[in-house]
Formats: sequence, structure tokens, C-alpha cells
Amino acid sequence: MEQRTVVRCAEGHLFSTSTFPMQNLGPGRLGPGRLIRCPQCGRLRSSVPADVGALSGSQLARAMRLEAPEFLA
Repeated sequence: MEQRTVVRCAEGHLFSTSTFPMQNLGPGRLGPGRLIRCPQCGRLRSSVPADVGALSGSQLARAMRLEAPEFLA
């Protein structure tokens, strides 16, 4: 099963992604945000991993259903 990361875009939308670009470089090097196309608004947005412990069950379930397009770069 593929690992998914729940992220929040700059507009506050929650969604999931199978790839979080350059996560192996760490937040200390590039900062915590990455540009990902938000599936809710369709725009490239700065997105950060969401604190899943602070999300309700329904928010988490909705985020897992909304998948970001695969990162192509």
C-alpha cells in the first residue's frame, strides 16, 4: 500500500498526496512548504504537512479522498 501524506495548502484546503517533493532534504534546508497543485482549487499552492492529530475523523477521511495530482518534476 502506498504511503500518503495529508497536507494543507495556503488557502486552508486539506488533501493527500503520495509524493511530497524533496521531503528528504528536510524542512531546515528548504522550509516546510512545497508547491503542489491543490485538487480543490486547481492552483499551485504552497502546502505543508497537516497535523493529523488535530484533525477530526471526517476531516481526515475527506483529505484522504482528495488526492493531489502526481508531482511530475
